Amino acid sequence: MAGMSHLHRPRSRRVIVLTVLAATVAVLAAAESPSWLAWLPAWLSAAIAALAVAVAVWAVVDGLRLLRWLVSRCSAASGRARAWSARHPWLATLGMAVAGVVAVVVLLVVLLGPLAGWMGGPTVRALSGKDKADAVNAVRQTLLAAVGGAAVLVGLGFTVRTFYLSRRGQLTDRYTKAIGQLAVDGLAERLGGVYALEHLMVESARDHQTVVDVLAAFVRERAPATPADAGSLPDPPVGDPPHESPRPATDVQAALTVLGRRPERLERHPVDLRATDLRGAELANARLKDANLRGAQLQGANLWKTQLQGANLSGAQLQGAILTDAQLQGAILLGAQLQGAILLGAQLQGANLTGAQLQGANLSMAQLQDAYLEGADLEGASLWKTQLQGAELRESVDLTVDQLCSAELDKFTELDEPLRAALQQANTGEPPTAGPAGRMMPR
Repeated sequence: MAGMSHLHRPRSRRVIVLTVLAATVAVLAAAESPSWLAWLPAWLSAAIAALAVAVAVWAVVDGLRLLRWLVSRCSAASGRARAWSARHPWLATLGMAVAGVVAVVVLLVVLLGPLAGWMGGPTVRALSGKDKADAVNAVRQTLLAAVGGAAVLVGLGFTVRTFYLSRRGQLTDRYTKAIGQLAVDGLAERLGGVYALEHLMVESARDHQTVVDVLAAFVRERAPATPADAGSLPDPPVGDPPHESPRPATDVQAALTVLGRRPERLERHPVDLRATDLRGAELANARLKDANLRGAQLQGANLWKTQLQGANLSGAQLQGAILTDAQLQGAILLGAQLQGAILLGAQLQGANLTGAQLQGANLSMAQLQDAYLEGADLEGASLWKTQLQGAELRESVDLTVDQLCSAELDKFTELDEPLRAALQQANTGEPPTAGPAGRMMPR
């Protein structure tokens, strides 16, 4: 830094002098022909103005390095000033007050003196006596009004910034306290932390994604998926009451409820609830679009009208789950366990159910247009008025003609050839007609 100071200080003085000179000449040239410059020819005034502009451009270009040097010097000086203020707080306050008073006095002197006279122009300067005094006073009043308005705007800007910084500080404090509450052992404190984060998420769009991620991580930590052999309870001894269905802990259910009713905003990434134990969870009407529920245990969960469009439920365990009127368009359910699940009226258009286990599932009136059910096990599944137009059903396991007769198919429904032939014969009582291999012919 010392070398830099030695290198640029002479040039810095030259740049400052030239810049001030250029600015002065430009201001004088822009003035409306002051009386003491009236003797200059027009061509000379134009030449002076052109020279001023050229010098100013050169000074700006040459002053870029000076600006970097000044910034570094100001940073160092600012550090020393802060250290001195910490050692002498009363002197620092007094110095700032004196500096403020001096700045105001200097500003008023400049405004009411030379600047007012210059702003008046040759018209005011040509006046004399009371007329000139009145005109100068009018100019001064205009300048004071302009400066007052600018001061109000600057004060408003500082007020807005102070309010913003204060609010951010409050939100940060609330977030820190809520996170601390999630880590304590008491249930009441954890519940308070969950709902405090919800209030923060509702009030601050900026913190929305952070709160969602924290609550999802809280659920993953508090309710990890159990091993496969521990997913179900053993039968109780004869004469004992049956086991109650597993339910999430109260704080976990609260976090799920908050996630399900969060404000609808653009999110950088979906809710991550993969490999969690959510058996018996209440998620009716929850908003879980594109959520990652891969490998989640959702046996007996209430997913009535839940929005799961595009969600990843691959390998999820949904035995006995209630998915009535659920929104599952485009969802991925590869190998999902849906035995005995209730999918009455569920929206599954374009969903991928390849290899899904649907034994005994109720798919009545479900919308499965263009869905992929290749290799799915549909033994005993109810397909009454199920919409299977364009669905892929080849290699489906234990799919019967009786089931298909109760469903709605079209010529684009993909079936294995033997099943297609049997279905056509059942519908018409005639041998099957030749058609595209595997495709259902119109009834």
